[in-house]
Amino acid sequence: MTDEQAPNLSVISPLEIFAIFFRRRWWIVVPAVIGTVAALAAALLMTPAYRSQATLLIDAPEIPTGFAPPVQSANYANESVAKIREQIMSRSSLTRLIREAGLYKREQNEMSFEDLLGVMRNSIAVDLVSANGRQPSGNGNDTIAFDLSFTYSDPVAAHKVAERLVAMFLTEDKRLRTEKAVSTASFLTRRVDDLRAQMVELEGKRREVESRYAGALPDQVALSAQSGSSLRAEVSRLDAETQGLMQQNGLLAARSEEIASAPKPEFEALRTAEDRLAQLSATYSDTYPDVVAARAAVSRQRQAALSSMRPSPGSGVVASEMAAARSRISSLAARRGELVGSISQMDRMTAMAPQATYELNNLERDYDNLKRQYQDVRDKQMEAQVTANLQAENKGERFSVVNAASIPGDPIRPKRLQMVAGGLFGGLALGFALVVVWEVLAGPIHGVGAVTRLMNAPPLAVVPVLGSGSTSPLFERISRLLQKRRGRPNSRRAEA
Repeated sequence: MTDEQAPNLSVISPLEIFAIFFRRRWWIVVPAVIGTVAALAAALLMTPAYRSQATLLIDAPEIPTGFAPPVQSANYANESVAKIREQIMSRSSLTRLIREAGLYKREQNEMSFEDLLGVMRNSIAVDLVSANGRQPSGNGNDTIAFDLSFTYSDPVAAHKVAERLVAMFLTEDKRLRTEKAVSTASFLTRRVDDLRAQMVELEGKRREVESRYAGALPDQVALSAQSGSSLRAEVSRLDAETQGLMQQNGLLAARSEEIASAPKPEFEALRTAEDRLAQLSATYSDTYPDVVAARAAVSRQRQAALSSMRPSPGSGVVASEMAAARSRISSLAARRGELVGSISQMDRMTAMAPQATYELNNLERDYDNLKRQYQDVRDKQMEAQVTANLQAENKGERFSVVNAASIPGDPIRPKRLQMVAGGLFGGLALGFALVVVWEVLAGPIHGVGAVTRLMNAPPLAVVPVLGSGSTSPLFERISRLLQKRRGRPNSRRAEA
């Protein structure tokens, strides 16, 4: 062997590896046959499972979206489909389905009822479908439909249960949508009634404030100010008129005193007659004719004096004017008191105007807010009522069957070809693994490369395998091909 050949003998060559597997070929063939037979037997003995599937579409409502806004389909797919699925997956629903369809008769004797319900739940599948045909994303914004399927060993029973599941889905969907719409309409109706009652209460409070602050309200303050100015002008006029009447009464009283203090001739004549009577009575007897005449004159003068003491026509006019003036002054004083009271009331109302404005503004603000809320809730209540009516008539957003469930023709499992292929490849893999493990653990020497690795030196000579019958033609042919590809003569074989 040359020095150029030594480096190539340091590792196991492909020819040596092929020789190893060829020598241990039955270690590979037997597991492959066993795996294939086992897979075929399992495929033939395994109970087939048939899947009946239906596709349900999430339909949009048959009404204008501006009149009754629909529920978003994504939210409906994520929430409502999940709720309905949980309703169908409940113990009572599954128990009723098992009893009505006569499912799992053999399994009922072999496992507990809870485990049987678990098997039933695993056989029911709900898969959301997006607009692009793939599984929708987590937010469900592109969900437009979903597949509802049931898997069972009997295709007829699978089809029957799948149809029953579809009917349950549609019924439960309609019930949930109708209940939701009706409950929403009822809630909004109660809310409308509450807001209406609050508005009536605020209207009553406003009337109470208006009655309590009558005259001090914002729209009455300017009119009260004008009325107050007019009343003050009227009071000034009454004061001036009262002052004039009082001055007039003073003049009339002075005139009356002048008339009363002026001397009267009747009293002078009476005094003169009394003096003459006194003189004659002092000189003569009472029966003396002059005395009698003087006494008669005194009587006449006294009568005349008494007559002069009666009020004169001029003095009566003065007294009547003075009485009329005093009466007028009294009426003016009463009127002035009324006007002063009205002015005081107006001033008090003007002082209360800020408080009245504050309370009225608060009430009006609350009333306006309630009115806006009432109008919004009223509109929503009408829309909810319309939606409830449309849901009851099955014209709102709903589920519709696109592809009805059918009786499956081919089972979904077992996949016999796949199982047989898997058994074959599994057996081959096991055989190759056994060969590799044995060669690693036993550590036999294979060819010149193994000797070189163990001895740290190439062998001096290689004894060829003698006899043409010791190796197969296939092995010889592969060996020659490998040697040609390596581009060197066969160092392991030599002619005898």
